[in-house]
Amino acid sequence: MTTGRTVSKFTRFVVNDSGSTLREIPVSTINGVGLTFDISGPFDNSASVDVAASGLAPALSGSHTVLKDINGVMTPLSLGIYFGIRGYWATGDPTFGLTASSTSGFICTSYVVDPASATYTAKFRCFPGSSAPEWGTSAVT
Repeated sequence: MTTGRTVSKFTRFVVNDSGSTLREIPVSTINGVGLTFDISGPFDNSASVDVAASGLAPALSGSHTVLKDINGVMTPLSLGIYFGIRGYWATGDPTFGLTASSTSGFICTSYVVDPASATYTAKFRCFPGSSAPEWGTSAVT
């Protein structure tokens, strides 16, 4: 694990898509780390791609491609925020999140696109009765 501080360009956000595959989407802000997450970022309808491996630059899927199909669906999703220390996130750097099960995870409760600014906002909450998200040093699955 590298020591030092992080900056926002090394923060990654991953969430399951509607097919339960982890996708990394572009975010500009993440507000409220805990049981509720408010996120915002650039509107992007690019195709879905696999999440980047440890230590590599982010492999971003389109925010709209992922979020439009999970908004309002009551199926627990894996969600993770990865904090790269002085570089792209690598195993051993801090993570915060939760791997989904049939009774635990996150749900997307709101997804709103602002066409004028080409941005989105989304809100994630813990699935009712879910385990609390945890800090760790490995990727969520």
